[in-house]
Amino acid sequence: MLLIFPPVAKPCEPPAGIALLSSALKENGIDCKCVDANVDGLLWLVNSVGKERAADSWTRRALKNRSAYLKDLRDPDLYTNVDRYHQRVNDLNRLVAVSVDRSRFRVSLSDYSDNQLSSVDSKALLDSAASYRENPFYLYFEEKLRPAIDSWSHPWIGISLCYLNQALVSFALAGWIRDNFPDKTLVMGGGLISSWMSRPDFKNPFSSLIDHLVKGEGESPLLALLGKPGIEKKHYVPDYGFADNHDYIAPAKILPFRGSIGCYWSKCNFCPEKAETRPYSTQRAELVLNDLALMAENHDPEVVHFIDNAVTPAFLRVLSRQTCAFKWYGFVRFEKDFADPQFCLALKNSGCEMLKLGLESGDQRVLEDMRKGTDLELVSATLANLKAAGILTFVYLLFGTHYEDEAAARRTLDYIEAHKSDIDYLNLSVFNLPKFSDDAKGLVTHEFYHGDLSLYLNFEHPLGWTRRNVKSFIDKEFKKQLGVGSRFKKNPVFFSSNHAMFFNDIH
Repeated sequence: MLLIFPPVAKPCEPPAGIALLSSALKENGIDCKCVDANVDGLLWLVNSVGKERAADSWTRRALKNRSAYLKDLRDPDLYTNVDRYHQRVNDLNRLVAVSVDRSRFRVSLSDYSDNQLSSVDSKALLDSAASYRENPFYLYFEEKLRPAIDSWSHPWIGISLCYLNQALVSFALAGWIRDNFPDKTLVMGGGLISSWMSRPDFKNPFSSLIDHLVKGEGESPLLALLGKPGIEKKHYVPDYGFADNHDYIAPAKILPFRGSIGCYWSKCNFCPEKAETRPYSTQRAELVLNDLALMAENHDPEVVHFIDNAVTPAFLRVLSRQTCAFKWYGFVRFEKDFADPQFCLALKNSGCEMLKLGLESGDQRVLEDMRKGTDLELVSATLANLKAAGILTFVYLLFGTHYEDEAAARRTLDYIEAHKSDIDYLNLSVFNLPKFSDDAKGLVTHEFYHGDLSLYLNFEHPLGWTRRNVKSFIDKEFKKQLGVGSRFKKNPVFFSSNHAMFFNDIH
């Protein structure tokens, strides 16, 4: 099977999904090849820009220095100078932007949109498939993917659609494959496909284009499709051999690793995964550690990115007793283990460079109403202990839930103000209501994105804390009072938390 990961996602590390699928297929005797068309496609756009596109001095500078900038972004020394880093990234992104028809498309190193077609409308996605020649990546398909498919004798091709930014390109790719390789059998799966298929009203609108849609973890369904039915689901060690053939934009070899599926907490009212009722599963921490060690032995990463919804406390304890041959970071919950300064030091000694933490609110009542399971006294101790241990903190805040009013938002401002010396990065988001959540049933709602595949709703806030007021508060008060981007570390443009840990030695 040929597995393809399409544009656009951050091109700094290989995709974990097709690495797991590759491992499952090969372990069961099925030939498999992976293509990361995301990083290849974005670099193809960067390198395709000619002098005729250089209409201003900014673009001319980027064009002249693109090879040097790519080399710099793969050099750890660049990450000691935030301003030079952002200049390099913005210039490269400029080349991505000008490589396409900007009257219609907006393409960046982390985003993709089309002002004629919606990513959450099935008819628009099928239109993208039918009009694939108009897609900015069409010539990349012809130049780079055609030889890969021509040389692949097996009939099965899988497309991994994980993010909304990939949707229109994924369907353009599917349309191109269907037209040019009609004998191929198309399978599409991934996180976004699973979310769409979890809608209670989902009726497959893509049967004329895609032969098989796969919901959830794809290992067992693919094995069944490929003639290996009845194989009990098991854990697989990711196969990242394909990543050696791609040039990622990062100063180290980063490999994603997932020790669990779903969230071990699974109680937060605001979480979209709760609305999808995605089951949680994991192996015992020691088995997960064995898989991690085998992946490291096979592929020698310099950095491991734990992509669990939240790394389990049990696995963190196991990690704290290791001295890893790589640095690592990932998302965690505020758990009682972090109240112990020695535990935080042990994590640092194991290789931990950064932890991402979903605080969401600095108001205890809001946290309780959310069923977040977070105590602000524990948060305070955690942030202080991680700072003392030298572990970066990337703290996520969520404004505008129906549990929050303006007064609660201001208490969050006060809490962050009081703890700003212990926080390195902030991520500020405005709440989108999951369409099929229990909370949506009790609110007056409106469509957020018009389209039969939309997953979120806008709503009339019961406390009058409107979306407009929330955005104004964030931009005009929260960011201004706290000096976000100056008193805190500046979030790496486009790459955000994926590059953040590399700035650990500077402020």
